[in-house]
Amino acid sequence: MYPQEDIRKVISRMGQLYDSPSSTICEKTNLSRPTINKFFNLQSIRPSSIEIIYELCLDLIEVKEKKLEKANEKKRLLFKEV
Repeated sequence: MYPQEDIRKVISRMGQLYDSPSSTICEKTNLSRPTINKFFNLQSIRPSSIEIIYELCLDLIEVKEKKLEKANEKKRLLFKEV
């Protein structure tokens, strides 16, 4: 379904951007915390669960990246960095 290497990259990036990626995913899905933790520990879970978690992670990463980009733009404007 999704290459293992891509899943590892998503897990790594989620860990960099969120204090508790598992909690963030748990709040936004009906999946159990053990299932989500298995995903983050690269253990076997149902393909449908992988799809839900992986795609939500991509969405969350995108949102956080845009937020960081916007903050950096504000910083450049405020401190006149060009």
